Amino acid sequence: MILDHPYFIPTAAAALVIFAGLLLWLRFRPTAVDVKKPLFSPEYRSFLGQLDIAVRSHLAVIPGLSVDDVLVASGAGKKLPLRFRLRKFDFVVCDRREMNVLCAIQLDRMGKTTDNSELRALCDTAGLTLLEYDAKPYRDVPTLRREVFSACGIDDMELPESDFETRKSMPGEHPENSAAELDEVEPTCPKCQSTMTRKQINKGTHAGEYAWVCDKYPECRGARMDHSTHD
Repeated sequence: MILDHPYFIPTAAAALVIFAGLLLWLRFRPTAVDVKKPLFSPEYRSFLGQLDIAVRSHLAVIPGLSVDDVLVASGAGKKLPLRFRLRKFDFVVCDRREMNVLCAIQLDRMGKTTDNSELRALCDTAGLTLLEYDAKPYRDVPTLRREVFSACGIDDMELPESDFETRKSMPGEHPENSAAELDEVEPTCPKCQSTMTRKQINKGTHAGEYAWVCDKYPECRGARMDHSTHD
């Protein structure tokens, strides 16, 4: 029998020593580490850039958060099912101050549609809006802005009256030329088509910036940011 062979025990012991040594080498061997380049796929980076341009005036975008980081099961000791904890949201949109999650976004890549039905149902249960977009290199950023702001329950055209103060004329500047000449075309209200007045925001995240505010405020709360650089 093999067990009775005089070399069996030494051979088995040697094999165990080699096996243990191999495990130790695999466990403690130096690991080469490098920075992943690029961090995201091209379509992912493209959408992230467009999304950031669309919402950064009011919101923060965090890519790649796990579902378990965003949604929690109610009740002591309860956890989300493993199939959800292993998934990630492509993008999570938060308000800039409190970092409260306002909506999540999933991006379908390379024409392959992912079944998000279970994830969508889970988000519906939590009261979180889940937006889904196809991956493509270009998209209409103003439309993206409106869709994301609407999903977050934000009307960026409405700004509190206390956030504004009327822009005063600078020395040597004619009052009748001050606001209108700073924009090539003086805008009309996007809600009621009335004339608008350029006012400066004096508090909040946009303090020091300017916005056009409807002259019928507060009856009409139409407003838009003025992104001109010549103040």
